[in-house]
Amino acid sequence: MIQKRVLDYVQRYRMLEEGDYVVAGVSGGADSVCLLFLLCELRKEIPIQIHVVHINHMIREDANADAAYVKMLCEKLNIPFTLVECDVEALAKEQRLSAEEAGRNVRYEAFYRVLSLHQGDRKGRIAIAHNKNDCCETFLFHLFRGSSLKGLCGIHPVRNEIIRPLLCLERREIEEFLDKNGIKYCIDSTNLEDNYTRNKIRHHILETAEKEINSAAVSHIYGACIKIEEAYSLIDDLTGSAYAACVSPVRKSGVLGLHIARAPFAKLHPTIQGSVVMKALEDAASSRKDLAAVHIEQVKKLFDGQCGRNINLPYGICAERDYTGIFVCQIREAEMKQKQTFEYTVSSEDRKRLLREECVEVCLNNEEILVFSLKKMVSEENRKNIPQKKYTKWLDYDKIRDNIVIRTRKEGDYLTIDMPGGELRKKTLKAYFIDNKVPKEQRNALFLVAEKSHVLWITGGRISSFYKVDENTEQILELRLIRKNEKQKG
Repeated sequence: MIQKRVLDYVQRYRMLEEGDYVVAGVSGGADSVCLLFLLCELRKEIPIQIHVVHINHMIREDANADAAYVKMLCEKLNIPFTLVECDVEALAKEQRLSAEEAGRNVRYEAFYRVLSLHQGDRKGRIAIAHNKNDCCETFLFHLFRGSSLKGLCGIHPVRNEIIRPLLCLERREIEEFLDKNGIKYCIDSTNLEDNYTRNKIRHHILETAEKEINSAAVSHIYGACIKIEEAYSLIDDLTGSAYAACVSPVRKSGVLGLHIARAPFAKLHPTIQGSVVMKALEDAASSRKDLAAVHIEQVKKLFDGQCGRNINLPYGICAERDYTGIFVCQIREAEMKQKQTFEYTVSSEDRKRLLREECVEVCLNNEEILVFSLKKMVSEENRKNIPQKKYTKWLDYDKIRDNIVIRTRKEGDYLTIDMPGGELRKKTLKAYFIDNKVPKEQRNALFLVAEKSHVLWITGGRISSFYKVDENTEQILELRLIRKNEKQKG
């Protein structure tokens, strides 16, 4: 019986106590409606007060109907109801976040605000309707992103004031419970689309796994999350003592950072080594959000590198190999900008060479060369075979009126992007970097091909739509970014 299973789960994790004031997030979907009814059942065993909060994200046209349905349920159950309306898409654009992240922020801010207004001197809880399927989706999402072990623990039953009473149930069990008891619920049309990563995991991976591999796939993945969390708890304890033995605050060249000593670090188990590195990076950055397994491996490889070798990581973090270990610190953006400046103007002589169908080569650094070449004749076949490679691009040479410059970024740089309907719009390079989540510490290191302030190509990235090859193109400028060792091999 689901009611008994949820009660046992709540008691096992001590989610609720008599007298608690519980804010429940209810969207009107199956999960949250089930949560509301089961909370009402739970208060027969554990006297609590329930307050429902519904968020209208103002994305769907039928969202008002969902709000009305949840309000009707609350009136029927005699439960306080608060409606919060927010244009999430506009907020996401304003704060330069994804709609998913902005929506999540709005929801939790509303939950905490309502709780602080009404709990008084009672213990407050925020009940969220996450279930086993949500936990599995989170696990797979983090797995695909290359998360550390901590990210593979799934969703926690209790975190501070937040409780998840339905985490012991699968989505199919929730829907069966509602159908059996004749309880209606709303269907969010956006959950049926593949616009969001989680929906793709839900529709194309988890459902396929259950249908074609093992019907108990969700249960097994959830079980793995529990075991990983238990293992992580042990590793976390071991990491604490290892961190104290290996890592110490150090000031180097006037910069305060953390030093990971090589000798004690080398004696650690590889798993503990990874956890120590992650904690050092997290402490240096004061955040863990964009740090992943790939960054841990990059730092660990530095131990085998030459003294003085360094790498740049998210949050402006620099890790540098020294004689006794690795020094980790944050580099100020001004220092980065001062270190990473480059400018080369394609001369009139270079242009003459291009017209003679000769290549022009520009050395960017010790490792990379930018190769220019000109294709005079544009055939229909050429137009159909425009390179889509990351490091080879074609541009309409006749649209370039001024000198071509290869350089690092400057104030006022922009590029042109396509808009719906074929319209072109200018976008500042800074806005492009923010929208595409290019780390600040990498922005000044990128080489640009530009005409004055108009960026033709962010090497290794996109080109400006204004310079794209089209049916009127007569001369193609081909740009190739290659490594020097590739040239030598050729």
